[in-house]
Amino acid sequence: MSEIDEQQEQKRAIYESLSPRAKTYVAKVGYDKWDPFQKPNDPLDLRKHTTDKTARAMAMGFLQQRKEEHYSNIYAKAVMDMCMGLMDNDERYLAMYEFCRWYQEQPQPHEEVLEQRTFRRD
Repeated sequence: MSEIDEQQEQKRAIYESLSPRAKTYVAKVGYDKWDPFQKPNDPLDLRKHTTDKTARAMAMGFLQQRKEEHYSNIYAKAVMDMCMGLMDNDERYLAMYEFCRWYQEQPQPHEEVLEQRTFRRD
């Protein structure tokens, strides 16, 4: 018996062992399109960046290296969101990251310039 025939036989056996509700789902999808052998998706925490670190590991590494010991839950959530966004190549987070890098390279205003910008009454 060929491998394809064995797989079809296994598929039929799996279908026969399903509950009526699951059979309704298979009927909705279509028996031919239904694949009981498909591999499950990876959990989000197991996605790895090019650094071979998970998003959680990158976020925790950043938060532990901060000079301030205390940070809010909102701050930590934002760090985790940035990690996930950058790992997923989400354009929104890539734009934020690139803007921050650009902003850091901009010349910072000197005290003299700040004094010129303030409004004083003489």
